[in-house]
Amino acid sequence: MDDFETFKASREKMDPTSRKMSDRQWEQAYAAYRSARERVSGSGSDGAKKKHRRTKTSPSSRGSHSPTSVSELGQLRRIVRDQSAYSDLRLIVDILAWIAIGIVVLAAVVTLFYYTSVPASIVSLLGAAVQVIGIVLARLLVQVFIDIPDIALHRSVREAALRKAPPREVEA
Repeated sequence: MDDFETFKASREKMDPTSRKMSDRQWEQAYAAYRSARERVSGSGSDGAKKKHRRTKTSPSSRGSHSPTSVSELGQLRRIVRDQSAYSDLRLIVDILAWIAIGIVVLAAVVTLFYYTSVPASIVSLLGAAVQVIGIVLARLLVQVFIDIPDIALHRSVREAALRKAPPREVEA
């Protein structure tokens, strides 16, 4: 399917809604088709083999994809936090958590100088580790509490937009 007319006929046969496309859209679709075919087959318009240069950003093999590591919940969290009205409060919580962690670590180091026995030092270090874990968990919990109004606002805006959107027509 190298020529434009064959491509157009095949596309119209597969997708009847493509009959509504303008000439400009057909040109773009055909150009995208040709570039995809060249990329997959590795041959140019003259039939000669092209050498594909591997980049460090795409170490995967041809035809495969790397799945995204961001879940739907992670994407929602990112959207909500990007549009948040409480970003300054979130920053204050982060700074206070880091200061608290620094104080706990500094206190653990200072107490190590006072204890001469190994068991007392280990207990002191374990106590400091538990405190650091508690601070991190408290920080995460406070972040969740900060996100609650933003998520509620995001959902209400999305539901209002869905109510205003006209229903889609299904073609047979």
